[in-house]
Amino acid sequence: MQSTNKFSLSLATGSDISILAKISADSFLDDRHTQMKSQGQSPYSHEDSMREHLLRQVGSPNSILLKAVNALSGEITGWVSWGFRGFDQTEIASLREQMGNLAQQDEGEDLETVTTSTVESREGQSDPATTKSPLIERLEKVTSGDLQSWMEKFMPAGTRCMFVISLCVAPRWQSQGVGGSLLNWGIQQADAAGVFIWVHSSESAWRMYQKHGFEIVGTLDVDLDQYTTTAAIDNKGEAGKWGLYVFRYMKRLPRAEGL
Repeated sequence: MQSTNKFSLSLATGSDISILAKISADSFLDDRHTQMKSQGQSPYSHEDSMREHLLRQVGSPNSILLKAVNALSGEITGWVSWGFRGFDQTEIASLREQMGNLAQQDEGEDLETVTTSTVESREGQSDPATTKSPLIERLEKVTSGDLQSWMEKFMPAGTRCMFVISLCVAPRWQSQGVGGSLLNWGIQQADAAGVFIWVHSSESAWRMYQKHGFEIVGTLDVDLDQYTTTAAIDNKGEAGKWGLYVFRYMKRLPRAEGL
């Protein structure tokens, strides 16, 4: 599949949730942090977890859930959930209405498109049907606590900004401009509103954000082997080690039109 394929962007609906959750699960299959967490939870289903998350997003008045659809095949190739802080809900509704009336066409850029860590602090939340190892619970406390701290730094009272809640591209459509198309929509809205965008990026996604003007403003370095007693699934690391995983907090300042 060539990168010249066109993708249309439109609002995702409740009927798309299962497909979007599957795309998320597939796109995180090679993510070491996700792999390791799955070893410490029983049962574990990234797909089921994302389905619940997406159901909240599709009905939220404070976010916009978009899907990218291949114009030739009609296949959903990726999706993004945009969050808004300090925006009036009528502003968000207006953007949503525009997307409902006119799908955006994009040729797509040949970019490295991947996955983004979901921006949702889950500290204090638990699934009674899931058993987690004490080490995984400790890891989640560390990552959730760090995310919550950065959310407070990025978005103190009175802040007006946008943020990437989650962005995922189906593996077979990666590096074909899908992620760039989904990201560019939000960039255009942010520039028009004169607001910054921030994102909590997974290891594989940060270079794409960097290409779009995001700068790293903070990191969380996690030695995954401190939170598990199992060997790495693919054993690519030295002696089956999971290794160091780096979450990157990134920010993009608004730019004047034409720059």
